[in-house]
Amino acid sequence: MASNPASTAAHGWNHAQANCALGDITIDRVVDMERLAYSAKMMLPTADEAELRRLAAEMGPRIIDPVTMSVSLSFHAYVVRTPKHTILVDTCCGNDKERPQRVDWHRRDGPFLNNLRARGVEPEDIDFVMCTHLHADHVGWNTKLVDGKWVPTFPNAQYLFAEVEYRHWIQQQAESDEPIMHGSHADSVLPVMDSGQAKLVAVDHEIETGIYFQPAFGHTPGTIVLHVDSQDAQAVLCGDVMHHPAQVVHPEWSSAFCADPIQSAKSRRELLERVAGTGTLVLPAHFLAPYYGPVERDGDGFRTVI
Repeated sequence: MASNPASTAAHGWNHAQANCALGDITIDRVVDMERLAYSAKMMLPTADEAELRRLAAEMGPRIIDPVTMSVSLSFHAYVVRTPKHTILVDTCCGNDKERPQRVDWHRRDGPFLNNLRARGVEPEDIDFVMCTHLHADHVGWNTKLVDGKWVPTFPNAQYLFAEVEYRHWIQQQAESDEPIMHGSHADSVLPVMDSGQAKLVAVDHEIETGIYFQPAFGHTPGTIVLHVDSQDAQAVLCGDVMHHPAQVVHPEWSSAFCADPIQSAKSRRELLERVAGTGTLVLPAHFLAPYYGPVERDGDGFRTVI
């Protein structure tokens, strides 16, 4: 995976600025937390250790630590700006949330909103918020704490939730005596429903021409991805269809957090097969630079063009 700046530039993603232009649409990466390390055995339980060590040597210690064999993730959102709308995709972990089982997410006081403003976007500017799925680290900034109450962070936005995903978690909560998803269902999803800002949509919902959802079930029962098409340029914002660039090389390696690892691997391979060699920017929710971008086929797997 040797660096190829000319290839990267041709595909439009600026790693230094963490943004790109697709025709008259811009996409910016907005960081909540950067480079958190997790055990590879915990994140990728079926990964072959020898192959993971080979990838560590190839990708470097920032991506896979060759000593501890930990894998590094980012937690970030994307802002998609079209001539008509400003769309925020996946709202990360949030601030002030009670997450005692996830120390990195617990009672945070992070700079996400300032990072968003640094991109020239105020919370009031957001027209749509969409979550690829409803895990705690993708819904956190849906709400903020005001006078002891969780209220929508983006007051003018319509929040788009895939109905099949939302109904699944409603059923899970009905069957549980404890708060689900580390409490995020209660503090980051239901307040948006109560405010009237949420809209439950089909898994092929279209926000506007060229901006549309597609199902990619497996990580959760209702996981979707967002396609962005503009003037013969494409991107796919794919959430947790893949967590780490090792899964581009080995799409059969599902994460420990996938509800259906077999279906997750199938959805991941289908997505990669669909975009490989097309120049489509693949923008997951947890990859560190420079591993988001176009992909190509490489034997039985794929590789990121960097």
